[in-house]
Amino acid sequence: MTQSPLFPRPPVEEILHEPEEVKIAIEEGSHSSHTIIETIAALAKLGRFEELWKIADSMSKEVSVLVDAVGSVWVDIGTKSSVRLAPAQGSVIPFRLWLHTHPHDAYASQTDRGTLAGCSMILQEAIVLGHDHMVRLQRKPAGIGRSLEDYGPLSTWTSDEEIVLYSNLKGGCYDR
Repeated sequence: MTQSPLFPRPPVEEILHEPEEVKIAIEEGSHSSHTIIETIAALAKLGRFEELWKIADSMSKEVSVLVDAVGSVWVDIGTKSSVRLAPAQGSVIPFRLWLHTHPHDAYASQTDRGTLAGCSMILQEAIVLGHDHMVRLQRKPAGIGRSLEDYGPLSTWTSDEEIVLYSNLKGGCYDR
């Protein structure tokens, strides 16, 4: 099966729309609407990750958020089991954060590991969101602390073994 091409897109405005507006857009199947995309961008920047995961789950889709060096945000909506990143038009590297959701458990999947390996020099942090928890991966010097792999580009990323429960986040928000 051939995947459709991805076209460069400009950054998304971060607007926290009313929950009822978001709910209606989801129910109508308007998953790529400004209401949903802008709300996801705002929730990501605010560190309100559990709310972000719940939106993705209610759409039965994985979502991805990319934040560049100057704080601009791009949001991609995927399928039930994956999300592809469209080229971030006008972005400035290094990327501060790549955040994405998984349907249930948060971990660095093989696809995630491939992305991290390929972006090791231009990405600082990755967060994977699950149903009640998240994992945070950070770029680090090779050989310092636990890493995703012992050798190669994934040796510069912290391990995904430490989970953070949303219930342990201060005020329900993640403060980096």
